[in-house]
Amino acid sequence: MIERIVIAGTGGQGIVTAGKLLARAAIDIYPFVTFFPSYGAEVRGGTSYCQVIFSTSEISSPLAEKFDTVLAMNQQAAERYIEFIEQKGLAIANSTLCRLGNIDWNFIGIQATKIADQLGNVKAANLVMLGAMLARKSVISLAKMEDTIRNSFTGLARPITNVNLHAFYWGLSI
Repeated sequence: MIERIVIAGTGGQGIVTAGKLLARAAIDIYPFVTFFPSYGAEVRGGTSYCQVIFSTSEISSPLAEKFDTVLAMNQQAAERYIEFIEQKGLAIANSTLCRLGNIDWNFIGIQATKIADQLGNVKAANLVMLGAMLARKSVISLAKMEDTIRNSFTGLARPITNVNLHAFYWGLSI
């Protein structure tokens, strides 16, 4: 079993954080895990993406050519990764920032930014997307992901952790 995931968008959208959360959760489940972040020099506002691969067998490269799952946080990311989705792959786009009618592919649209904003922190859109992904692909247990989110945001104000968990649960319910 191998799962190749790309999360892409704009710097400041929590792309790298979402990838780190997935990789941390996967480490306790899969014997082989890679995490490969990439972001422009501007960081906030520049192009950002990360690849997370987890597998039951050795991973030959931390960079995938095709993806089983694509999480696109903006229009540019959705358009860029269309051609790299496996035929039976899962593609989720943040439809608050993507015009899916312009994309000739089967993306599931989730209004992640709008939902996160309604929950009180627009920066939690990445957790909405993670929840939506794990609701459709059970590659990591929900309990494990919840524990990873709780442990990753320790030291921050309790409301931030709570908003992130709430955003994750919202994503699961969509």
